[in-house]
Amino acid sequence: MEKKRVSSGIPGLDPLIEGGFPEGKSYLITGESGTGKSIFCIQFILKGLMEGEKAVYVAVDEKPADILEEAASLGWDLLKYIEQKSLLILDASPLFSSRMGAGKEKEVDVQKTVGDLTAYVKRMGASRVIIDPVGPLILSRDPSARAQEHVRALVHSLQDNMGTTNLLTSYAIPGITATGDGAIEEFLVAGVIILSITKVQNRMARTLLIRKMRGTAIDLMEHQFNIVREKGIVLKPVL
Repeated sequence: MEKKRVSSGIPGLDPLIEGGFPEGKSYLITGESGTGKSIFCIQFILKGLMEGEKAVYVAVDEKPADILEEAASLGWDLLKYIEQKSLLILDASPLFSSRMGAGKEKEVDVQKTVGDLTAYVKRMGASRVIIDPVGPLILSRDPSARAQEHVRALVHSLQDNMGTTNLLTSYAIPGITATGDGAIEEFLVAGVIILSITKVQNRMARTLLIRKMRGTAIDLMEHQFNIVREKGIVLKPVL
């Protein structure tokens, strides 16, 4: 039986991934700072909200107010969905504030965090979840084996407990090896999309590359895109 597809909300992307993301899996949106990862996430949940779905957005580095502001700057009103109780933006920063000081780094309890998130998702009946970014939830001072264990626990818990379609963002830092934030998660998620700013014919252009999408035939090709008010990320047609 063919798996149901969930629309990305990105104009021009769904036809490249056979109609959307396979439902009920986790996908990694990775890129350097300023490449449009949060905008991608906002578009993804907005698409669902406009079709009557519910969503949970876990804001790890920014405050919920920053997410609302970013959406508003593009002409999107997320506040009305919060008031309708179809969108919940969770502030994850308290999980990390206790790490500061005392010279001791407190690891985040991945299972507990996912358990709490699952409770919110089930209570709401949400079908789309964002964790933006996922790195702080899984990285520890231990070597990559420990971090990989955290990622595995997170990705499996999301899939087994929630049944939602999830976008996780991570920072791509030039020159960072597989022990850094980004490469580890890629093995475990069902798909990876890389957002970049690249030099194209003597000018800078934003590009999107679908590096992996399980169960989907993809072209390993960089697609240029613009960020447009009221539309967000819009892929340019391939000439």
